[in-house]
Amino acid sequence: MNMGLEDFMNSLADKPVNEIDKEYFDVEKRFEERFGHIVPREMLPPSVSVDDIKKAMKVCIESGNDNILEVLNVEINEKYLY
Repeated sequence: MNMGLEDFMNSLADKPVNEIDKEYFDVEKRFEERFGHIVPREMLPPSVSVDDIKKAMKVCIESGNDNILEVLNVEINEKYLY
């Protein structure tokens, strides 16, 4: 089947929108208020789930420590990411 640009764009528009995880949004807002920045999700490996991030943010907020990468067991160095 040969799909034209209009057909392709319509197929994208017809895809369901993922629902926003309100709990994640609320926890991330508290995290940002507490530490002055959001979680650097683009620096996290795909194996780290949204639930993992949510739990780690809660740990950091409760402990008062901005060590989310450590809580998630993610190491960042000059050569490799993760």
